[in-house]
Amino acid sequence: MPYAAINDVKDSLEHKHAQARNMVVEVEHGSCGPMKLVNTPVKFSGCDPGVRLPPPTLGQHTEEVLRELCGMDEEEVGRLKKEGVVA
Repeated sequence: MPYAAINDVKDSLEHKHAQARNMVVEVEHGSCGPMKLVNTPVKFSGCDPGVRLPPPTLGQHTEEVLRELCGMDEEEVGRLKKEGVVA
């Protein structure tokens, strides 16, 4: 019977192959400090993809999305926030 070790997420991301492929990068988050993120899994020669920005905090882009993509005005967004519908 074929068999092999089964790695959990932590073991997988700390594996020497994952480290050699730069699969985990550390970024500085303005609110949370340094954090480790999974880097872009697909790599092409001549191209250097990577993590561009740290993840947003809860509600960081809510107003931008509701106004620009949904066409809501400031009053509508304020009402949704007040009612606890959005962060």
